[in-house]
Amino acid sequence: MDEKEQSLEEILGIEITKERVERLRQWTKFDIPGLTPEVEEFLFRQFAQQVNVQYARFLAGVRFTEAEIDDLMAGAIDIHAHGGSEPFERLMLEDDLAIDYTRAQMRAVVIKTWYTPSVSHLPLVRKALDRYCEQHHLSHQARLFGGVTLNYSVGGLNPEAVKRCLGFPGFRYIWMPMVDSYHHRRVVMDQLDQGIQLLDERGRVVPPLKEILKIAADNDLVVACGHYPYRPDGMALMEEAKKAGVRHTEFVHPTHIHSKLTIEEMKEAAREGVKLMLMGLGSCCFPIHETGPIYAVRMLREVGADHIVYGSDLGQIHNPAHVMVTRWFIKLLIADGATKEEIRKAFQETPARHLGLEAQ
Repeated sequence: MDEKEQSLEEILGIEITKERVERLRQWTKFDIPGLTPEVEEFLFRQFAQQVNVQYARFLAGVRFTEAEIDDLMAGAIDIHAHGGSEPFERLMLEDDLAIDYTRAQMRAVVIKTWYTPSVSHLPLVRKALDRYCEQHHLSHQARLFGGVTLNYSVGGLNPEAVKRCLGFPGFRYIWMPMVDSYHHRRVVMDQLDQGIQLLDERGRVVPPLKEILKIAADNDLVVACGHYPYRPDGMALMEEAKKAGVRHTEFVHPTHIHSKLTIEEMKEAAREGVKLMLMGLGSCCFPIHETGPIYAVRMLREVGADHIVYGSDLGQIHNPAHVMVTRWFIKLLIADGATKEEIRKAFQETPARHLGLEAQ
């Protein structure tokens, strides 16, 4: 363990005493109505620890150059980027997204859409990207992949929808339902007894999903859990996928409320060969996911970068662009104690193996 790692561990291990909390109560306050003393104490402890980390890391002299960030960006892969072909506002269409990744020297991007198969958009995107690279004399092009999200708009757990995507170049992902998952409906929308179930009343994967897993195995596709709990749904899906011969499985945004895993659950999934997504959105732009980039460093350190794949999850109209956040996230990870080797694995090497790309 190097000095940087020891320093971060020491900082995180600093005790926020009861006495310090009482002093903070005298000097500052929260603007949240209805706080109980217990919740207020918890928030003071969280804020004090965050302050310890930020100032101690700054004063410790964290250093990196823009050239070092360029090196980590070059060859990076984003396995979860939202494109603009949606019936609501997005930040940019897929052609501009592909151009941005190409200009950043990133190796590949997996484009995800909610209601139509993202892979069906890729022929037009490639045509636009080819034209751009020719006009600007660029030899490098980011590789483009897509998939299908099994929401109600494609028939839910519909094997026919998956089969119809097989002819598209770059078809790589089958995402389980997200906004139409029963778990998303109850957690996010507070709608009970609605949405798509993966399991029957006896806890077994439903027959259409078994057929989908067979298609995934036969075509070496990635099966990604949508917005479902780790148990019973998530691990039952992954176990059935493994039995069917699926080689690439993934828990998407495992820090988000509608698909949350604990670190121990992530480690358990990793032991079974399932990849875990490290999310730019949750760590930078929507930092209610545990402790943001500090939690992301915990994932890299405790679960292991060999089991982690980077996905920006960006594309929301109110957030910065995918490439900008990816670069920012890498800087935050370094500042909070991740090694460049861990970042290189999670952003380049592990996602490349996950997508079946050759080593570089």
